[in-house]
Amino acid sequence: MQTVGQFGFEVRRLRESAGLTQAELAERAGVSRRWIGRVERGHLGAELGNLMRTARALDLTLRFDETPGA
Repeated sequence: MQTVGQFGFEVRRLRESAGLTQAELAERAGVSRRWIGRVERGHLGAELGNLMRTARALDLTLRFDETPGA
């Protein structure tokens, strides 16, 4: 992933493939539904963008694996 938008797209894709609503995912994650919506729309530029830029500066690849049985 190169952008916050791509991350948000993946969160939405995985949420939908798990059959979860934003509210259900928010409850599981301990965050607000509004926060999940902002992530999915790529609006968390400050926090997530900084993480992604730092990882790229260190030549790191962010990888997200689904937990078996999740």
